[in-house]
Amino acid sequence: FWRPPPPPPPPAAAELEADPEAKYRFVAAYKAAGNELFKAGKYAWAIRTYTGAVDALSRHCYPSRERMLWDYFARVPCAQCYSNAALCAIKLADHAHAAALCEHAMECRPEDGDLTKVLLRHGQARLELGEVDAALPLLQRAADKEPTNRAVRAELLRAKAAAKAAAKEADAHVFRHVDLSKSGLTSRREAAAEEAEGQLE
Repeated sequence: FWRPPPPPPPPAAAELEADPEAKYRFVAAYKAAGNELFKAGKYAWAIRTYTGAVDALSRHCYPSRERMLWDYFARVPCAQCYSNAALCAIKLADHAHAAALCEHAMECRPEDGDLTKVLLRHGQARLELGEVDAALPLLQRAADKEPTNRAVRAELLRAKAAAKAAAKEADAHVFRHVDLSKSGLTSRREAAAEEAEGQLE
């Protein structure tokens, strides 16, 4: 049974007191371990490692998770860990987990390119879950931030096509249960024909 190498040890209290930067090196090393697992295709283990990095940083280096998220230099790698974990979950087709991980990433207030990645992955996950109405604004926001990003544009087009198909199917479902002659409704073609006849008179 394959197991990944052990995670890096957290800095001791004395080390943190002497060198406050030690906590940033710790989470960076932890994230790097997750990256290696991702490259090896060990996505489930990578998810554990990325989320473990955030949990370990909070538990060993801060009084609380809330206090950790006040620290910009901690928030950035934490958002990246959650975003990378979401990508792993997407590769495993665990889209509900991916969406939840993206929500955790957003709690870290990512910025710039990191934010675009989270929005893209969240949109992808929601789209795969069939939640088109939730996916569209996420992908549109990502496209607004990076209009030339090909991956974002492709997913946004896919979401728009899915929304259009869903609307068409909804209309078809409604009209399958409506007797047009009894309801006084006509198709667009019939309405246009009637209007044309009216103009002739």
